[in-house]
Amino acid sequence: MADLTKKITRRTKLAFATGEIGDNLAYQSFSFLVFTFYFTYVKLDVGWITGGFIIWSLWNSFNDPILGWLSDRTKSKLGRRIPWMIAGTIPLALVMVFMFTPPLLSDDVVKFIYFLLMLVVFDFAYTSFNVNYNSMFSEMFISMEERSKVGQLRIVFAIAGVAIGFVAPTFIITDLTNQFEYDNTQNQFILNGIIAGIIICIMYFITIKWGTRKPAEFSNDAINAPSFKESLKYTLGNKAFLIYLIPALGTWIVIGILPAVIPLWATHVLGVTEENSILTGVLLLITFLVSGFSTPIWVKIRQKWGARMAGLAGVGTWAITVLSFYFAFDFPTAVITMILNGLGLGGSLYFYDQCLAEIIDEDELKQGVRRSGGYYGMINFVIRLSGIINFLMIGIVFTGSEWETYTPNPSIDTLTGIRFLLSWFPFIVLILSFIGLWFYPIKGERLKENRKRLTELHTKKREEKI
Repeated sequence: MADLTKKITRRTKLAFATGEIGDNLAYQSFSFLVFTFYFTYVKLDVGWITGGFIIWSLWNSFNDPILGWLSDRTKSKLGRRIPWMIAGTIPLALVMVFMFTPPLLSDDVVKFIYFLLMLVVFDFAYTSFNVNYNSMFSEMFISMEERSKVGQLRIVFAIAGVAIGFVAPTFIITDLTNQFEYDNTQNQFILNGIIAGIIICIMYFITIKWGTRKPAEFSNDAINAPSFKESLKYTLGNKAFLIYLIPALGTWIVIGILPAVIPLWATHVLGVTEENSILTGVLLLITFLVSGFSTPIWVKIRQKWGARMAGLAGVGTWAITVLSFYFAFDFPTAVITMILNGLGLGGSLYFYDQCLAEIIDEDELKQGVRRSGGYYGMINFVIRLSGIINFLMIGIVFTGSEWETYTPNPSIDTLTGIRFLLSWFPFIVLILSFIGLWFYPIKGERLKENRKRLTELHTKKREEKI
């Protein structure tokens, strides 16, 4: 196994990790801007928006697992993953622009249909790259040492993508929450989308061109991959995976609620104005920078006690620090809040890929073929499910405080609701995540035995290929 990992140069690892810039820029920019744009600028009722996200997530319950399964069964000269990564690049770049060009003069039904169409196209393009990119991580980097090294690089590049996604719009879009209804606001959203699309194409090209390889030991797995029904049965019958879904879902619920609500929190709770709108992006950037700088802590915990313990420490820390949102009323206290939350976010992000790779390893030992696409496809569906939960909660809170349609002057009840969405709601979710992760079973001797058997299996597969 050591010989296999040595063939992957540092340049290849860096190029592979570069994909995180485009991946996170796309998803975080989408999460940061799409709700704010359609709620405050398009003025689509929060009920329509919530309904759109529900339909979108139902669609994803079919789309994401099927794309993952198709990826596992793809046979081409480029391997299983690369054709799908290529297919998703240009459509994803285009939708970053067209999501901000709805027919404004039409009625709500037409606006809603356009909004829903953008959600579907975004998801298909994003999933095509993301599922296969993540699948390659667990296939290219097999040893714990290599996964840790590349995992650190991925987090660094992920933060770069997040920084661009959160900070760039605050430079480009003067009135982010449309308080003053300027004539050029939509053009600024479109310009931001164009810049994001160009960066996504460049970063994905670097990854596809110089950061990917086809491991020889998996060359026959596409032929031997199970049918969709069997694949779904194996995935949903995996006890370790089902337990893992609890903290994974919880982590993405909290990750998703932050960019969706923080623009409104910064404007209406902290009092950030158009003159200093960049502060909104700075606050989000602080959290992700601290998250990145905290990575060595979580790496050391994983090396000593395993991915499960790193996750427990991260999720537990985040559950405590997220409550600080409720007590932040101005920019200085908000900075402290974002620093504290960055610590927990770092641990929560780190366990996510590491634990799932362990689950895929064990599944390969049982099934004989590596089904990374099937697992990441299901995880992508869970991520979208977190969006349903978030927007249902947003809809309940905003409707309960009579803020169904955006107005620049929310009531005190709405302000309290915004603070609840960023504090007590995530706290409850993270406590449940902590409980779920506590029962994650791949640890100790079971993990060591899996590593030993996996080395033997991959050696056998390479010999059969030769």
